[in-house]
This record gives sequence, structure tokens and C-alpha cells, in this order.
Amino acid sequence: MRLPPARLEAFLDRPDPEIGLVLLFGPDAGLVAERAERLGRSVVPDLADPFRVSEVEPDRLRAEPQRLALEAQALCFLGGRRLVRVRGADDGIAKAVELLLGLERIEALVVIEAGDLAAGSKLRQLAEKARGAVVIGCWPEGERERARTIRALLAEHGLEAEPEALAFLIEQQGADRAVLRSEIAKLALYLGPEGDRVVRLADAAAVVGDGSALAFDDVVLAALSGDRARLERDLLRLLALGEAPVRILRTATGTVLRLLRLRAEVERGASIEAALATARPPVHFRLKDRFAAALGRWSSERLVAELGRLVAAEAELKSTGRPDILLLRRTLAELADRAPAPATSVV
Repeated sequence: MRLPPARLEAFLDRPDPEIGLVLLFGPDAGLVAERAERLGRSVVPDLADPFRVSEVEPDRLRAEPQRLALEAQALCFLGGRRLVRVRGADDGIAKAVELLLGLERIEALVVIEAGDLAAGSKLRQLAEKARGAVVIGCWPEGERERARTIRALLAEHGLEAEPEALAFLIEQQGADRAVLRSEIAKLALYLGPEGDRVVRLADAAAVVGDGSALAFDDVVLAALSGDRARLERDLLRLLALGEAPVRILRTATGTVLRLLRLRAEVERGASIEAALATARPPVHFRLKDRFAAALGRWSSERLVAELGRLVAAEAELKSTGRPDILLLRRTLAELADRAPAPATSVV
């Protein structure tokens, strides 16, 4: 049978013991997996318990349709209801489900995870017509539902978002719940356990979606502004996300090269704003002021010199056995120490 939306949340936490089969399907694979785990934990607290949890591959059920019914009727000698999971299912296991639903009573809770099954799917039709089965569709959320989900995921990490940050997260995130959960986890790691519990727009933009590229630019621009404290903080956050030192150094080289091209426009008579308007790809809105400040500080000659040092540092990093993180930190710290003061603007 189909589960009415009003009963969904209660059912996921406390499924009716008379229900032996739950079919989860839909285009949001992350939501399918999340709801399957939630259902599973309502029966078995530890989903890795080998005595109470069985996973059956769809290929095996195609070859041995009776296997699903056998697994569903097996009892746990230690007591408690068992869980049987089938992931990546499609109509190829319809015969196995038909045999399962033919049982007088299904002892275990059988949870089947499938993709976006059509209305005419045999698997869907079998489950929708059976009194001992429940069918739950997992569809992409609308903006209001997504906002609620994001708030809940942030709360799991002890975080809340400012309105601007929440709007950014809603706009950036796609339909897959697994991707959304992963991005929120990255954001929590970026802020750190001792950091601010309020997510601001700058934090969200630095990490989520295309924000990883912005996080690289944050490090480089901190060095170019001579801000050693910010450089160290942003660099440690980027390294904590697992980024390779060689990639960070290569990004620094690319950012300096980009500034050099824009600086050439300024020295040909363009204003800094006009030069930034010609940038391709465009400079992200969050970074425009910092790019403008860097263009005001650095001359072409200085940028060319730093470009050479960065290229040499990357070559050294690749060819020596020295710790790459130490070399990266030394290179960027020295870049920060050489940053011209704002008062020496060369616009």
C-alpha cells in the first residue's frame, strides 16, 4: 500500500509490526538510503550486527527468487526482529518479492531500495497492492522542504545559519540528500568544533558547491594581503578538508597569474573595477573586494617575481623529500611577508 504523507515520519521511526516489506524508490538516491537506514535502526540499533541484519544482492535474487523469503523467515537465536536489506533493486527481483508476499506472515522487516521506478513497474505494483507492504516515494524537495532539511542537518552539528547563508545553501544544493548531507558535514569541519556556531554567508560560500574553489582563493588572497593570521587559519581549514599541498600551491600560482593579467589592464589605463569586469571566468562576488585590494597593492613587476617563486616552490615540492605541508606554509608565509602595504598603492 502507499503510505499517506502525514504518516511518513512516524512510520520511519516506528514501523507497523504487521508490515513486513517496505519499498523505497525515487530519483533522490540519497533520500532513499537515508530513509532505509532510519527504518533499519528502528528494528536493529546496529546495522552492522551480523546476527540480525542480512543484505541480499539483487543479482542473487534474480538467480534464486526464493532466497528473499528464506532470509525473511530466518529467526535470530539471540532474540529480536531481523532486518533484510536489498539495495539497487529493480523489476528483476519482482519474482522474489512475489514469493515473499505470498507468505502468511513475514517475520523480518524487509527493506528494498530502488531507483526511480515507473508507475507501471511490476515491483511497485506488487508492493502497492499488498496489505503487508508499504511503498514510499522519495522525490526531490521543494525550496521550503529543503530549508527545513538544511536546518535539521545543521542542527545535528550544533549549527544554525544566518538568513543569507541559508538562502545560499538552498540555492546551491541539488536534489540528492546524500550530497547535501556531505556538504553540511564539510561545512561543520570547516568551522571546527571550537568555532562559531552560526554559519555566515562567507562560511557557506567558502565550502559548499563551488565554494571549495573560493576556499583556495581565500588562502592565496590572505597571503597577498599580508594577513598572516588569516592565512594560517584559512590554510589549516583547507588542509583539514583533505586538500593536497601541491594543489594549493598550484592554485596560488594560478591566482597570481590571473592577477598579473588583470594588473596589465590597470597599467594600460583601465580602472580596477573595469579590469575586474573583464575577468573570465568572472571573479566571484564574495572575492571582488579582495581582488581589487590585491590589484591596488601589487605591481606587475612584483607579481612576476612572486610567480617565479611559486613555480620554483612547486618544483621543489615535487622533487624533494621535505614535508610538503611545511614547504607550503613557508612559501605562503614568505609571500605574505613580502606583500606591499596598502599605503603604497600603485593604481
